[in-house]
Formats: sequence, structure tokens, C-alpha cells
Amino acid sequence: MKEFYIVYDVETQKLDKHVPGGWDNVFGMGLSSAVTYNSKTDLYEFWNDTDKLCEYLNGNVCIGFNSIWFDSKVLLGNDRSIELDGSTKNEKYSWKNIDIYVEMWRNILDLDRSNYPEILKKIKQQRIQHGIFGLGPTSAATLNITKSGHGEDAPMLFQQGKISELLQYNLQDVRVTKELYLFIKKYRYMVNGNYDIIQFK
Repeated sequence: MKEFYIVYDVETQKLDKHVPGGWDNVFGMGLSSAVTYNSKTDLYEFWNDTDKLCEYLNGNVCIGFNSIWFDSKVLLGNDRSIELDGSTKNEKYSWKNIDIYVEMWRNILDLDRSNYPEILKKIKQQRIQHGIFGLGPTSAATLNITKSGHGEDAPMLFQQGKISELLQYNLQDVRVTKELYLFIKKYRYMVNGNYDIIQFK
């Protein structure tokens, strides 16, 4: 049976500096757009309704990049919980995350999968060099494909009413995330922006 999963990425209406609490208030940034890829139908879909998207993701395996810390907070709230297996949930919705960013660091630090809250805690303790471990640098080094812009572009596109450009940016992020996931699944490694090889167990 073919593996079923959904790849997802969300963009926000505001930057962290425009909301009270900054990065501690990701939910306050608001959903501007989201794109999903369904491995069963091989289709991409666009979303702008938080509840409908949460209903769609609910109970499924969802692939993302930094999705546990960012995307799940945008959708489920700042106080969403993280289960031992990496699932995120609030009082209404829950889905299992395969977060490529977290998995990359889990393998760098040689941590097992038994306790994702503890994994996240240990990742936060690292001094992470900016511009090496993001989706753009890792996909460029691993796949020779990359994002169509920078994450800070998306809220600005939304505020300027450039919705078509916003959706194109959002779509490319999902395409890149899907291809990176499939590469890791097949070859069991990825490459960071410094061209260091990260093996996946």
C-alpha cells in the first residue's frame, strides 16, 4: 500500500515584529495562505480558512519544515501541545508531524524518537548558524532547487494585496518540502547550506 501523507506549509499576515509577544505569539501573526500536497491524489490545494485546513489535516501524517514550531502554532494556537510521538494538538484537532527540520537536528544530535518535547528542548539549546539549516539552503544543497523567496516576503505580499505572488511562493515551499522529504526517504541523507552531509537513521 502506498504511503499516505500530506505536505503542508502556511504563511502569515504579519511578521513577528508586528504582533505583541513576537515569536512567542505565532498564532497572533494570522493565517494569510496555506498550501497542501496530498500523496494519494497527487494534488496541491490552496487554503485560507484555518478551521477547514485543520479539519483536513486532522488525524493524518503531515510533512513540513519547521512545522512543529511554526505552522502548527499558526493553525492550532500558541498553547498547542506536543505529544511524545511528535503529534501536535489542541482541544479540537491533532495530527502527526514529520518535521524535516526537527528530524535533521534529531539525527545531528543522535537522539531517538521516544520523546519529542525533549528533542525540541535539546535543539533549542544549540547555537544554530543562520542561513545554513533553513529550507532554502538545505534544498539548494541537497536537490539543486530552492524556494522562490524569503519567509519575510510572504506577509509583505499579503499586506500589499499581491495574493497571486503569495500563493506562488507558498506553493513552491510545499513543492520543495515534498521533494526534500522524498529524497531523504530514498537516500537517507540530506545536505545543509555548508554542504555537510547529514545521515538519517
